[in-house]
Amino acid sequence: MAHKFLSTVIFLLFFMSVSAVAQVNIGYLSMQEVLDQLPERQQIEQQLNNFIQEKQQELQEKAAGFQDELAQYQQNQASLSSQQREAREGELIEMEQALNEFQQSVQVDIQRRRAELLQPVYSRIDKAIADIAEDMNLDFVLNKSTSMGENIVYYASQQELDITSKVVALLKN
Repeated sequence: MAHKFLSTVIFLLFFMSVSAVAQVNIGYLSMQEVLDQLPERQQIEQQLNNFIQEKQQELQEKAAGFQDELAQYQQNQASLSSQQREAREGELIEMEQALNEFQQSVQVDIQRRRAELLQPVYSRIDKAIADIAEDMNLDFVLNKSTSMGENIVYYASQQELDITSKVVALLKN
């Protein structure tokens, strides 16, 4: 009985070790290349550039208004009493802080708009990657490089594991 139990345990351990050594299939792609080849990329870039220009125009108008107020204060400063100067300087400080807050909100708005425009594209890309990975029985798909352009995949012995062109083709259909 002990011999049968020991044989069963050894068989199970052997079976688990064989399945643990099973080959992992890893594919890779260049996300930047996929994004560059998307037909809607130019339209998204144009929408984002228009939004950025609108926000920059608003910011420039507010900055010009602040500069006008500051120049007016500097011009009239000598004719103001000390209380009037302090009050006006307080107003100018508040205006400058409001301008800085607006500038920060513009940056947040631009980031939000970029994410809003790209989210549907990234969803389509994720679905295409998942579909291709499933068709090719890939366990993992790596991005070929980081967002900073540093390579993650330095060498691949099989070029068919590069699914970039397949993803682009699926997205263009």
